[in-house]
Amino acid sequence: FYVKCLGMTLLRRRDCPDEKYTNAFLGYGAEDSHCVIELTLNYGWDKYQIGTGFGHIGIAVPNVQKVLDLIKSKGGKVAAPVKVGTVVHAFVEDPTGYKFKLIQRGQTREPFCQVSLRVGDIDRTILFYQDAYGMKLFTRKDNPAQKKTFAYMGYDESEMRTTVLEFEYSYGVEEYDLGTAFAQIAIGTNDVYKTSAAAQQAGAKIVQEAGPLPGLNTKIVSCLDPDGWKTVFVDNRDFEKELEPAAYSYRVTAMPNLKPLKG
Repeated sequence: FYVKCLGMTLLRRRDCPDEKYTNAFLGYGAEDSHCVIELTLNYGWDKYQIGTGFGHIGIAVPNVQKVLDLIKSKGGKVAAPVKVGTVVHAFVEDPTGYKFKLIQRGQTREPFCQVSLRVGDIDRTILFYQDAYGMKLFTRKDNPAQKKTFAYMGYDESEMRTTVLEFEYSYGVEEYDLGTAFAQIAIGTNDVYKTSAAAQQAGAKIVQEAGPLPGLNTKIVSCLDPDGWKTVFVDNRDFEKELEPAAYSYRVTAMPNLKPLKG
């Protein structure tokens, strides 16, 4: 589905029989310069709950209708395209039920354009991702008619140049079921220890202390935001070594290769 319908490339596959899981990494460019999706197959698991908190993954395409026709021809689930202002978009589902939002755009450096998560307090979320993770607020959109507010955050100079996090707040809804399917966001950093200290000081809950992963020796730190969404910061130099030659139903990790955090 990801290769034939969404046009992604299978960048690498990692089989770990001793740990009983398999990873596949897919995207539109090399992992050291683009956002990718990590699919995880855990042995013995054939189903996960997506929950109500996960929104979708946004993919920029030159022609929405063309992609819809392709997915429909292969038996995929699609919805009719919608035009909002000058922007055409449509939703599709992969075979396991993850939603993708196809957004019609011209040529773009990063087709993997957004990951959408629902949150219980938009102001709290914006402040947290600014203070704890050093992200920039690109746009905030209030829509009283739909009783929703959206915030778009990331690390580049413009949200049109990078993968962004879209946070969706529905008026009066404070909690969501995060499910078991969506795993985490992974972001590169030059120093996981400094990143851990800064995130913790800003109120992040550390769920895995900074240090090397057994087997891979890649240093990471794992944090939770106020809604329970998990972010993993990965040491850039260790990740480059992990990409060298010869060096998971599934869960989804969105892995934006964003500008490294300072500090």
